[in-house]
Amino acid sequence: MIEGFVPAVYWGGADFRRLLKDIEGRYSGAFNELGPGAVQHFKHIFDCVDSFLDLQADPKIDFRVKLMDYAKVGEDVLEFCRYYASWLGNPLMERLKHEIYEVLDQAVSW
Repeated sequence: MIEGFVPAVYWGGADFRRLLKDIEGRYSGAFNELGPGAVQHFKHIFDCVDSFLDLQADPKIDFRVKLMDYAKVGEDVLEFCRYYASWLGNPLMERLKHEIYEVLDQAVSW
């Protein structure tokens, strides 16, 4: 390894996590209003995305496994947003879904 060289995946992972934390911070207030169950579900979906980012950063994991996890996390985010759209409104949940998908898509293409 070249001295002083930092792998791009490391920096990308840190950037993706920062983006994810920003998204979580912007939307957490809406879920706080719904109660502790909604907050727990909200945090769980972000934990799933964060775990996906860990998987993406591991060069030993086969790309097909990463793609399967990408599909699973994307499906979980879609289901989560559809479920909470009835309480928080479709526009808000569509924005949340879009922002999370943007992080997932960037992580996969990284």
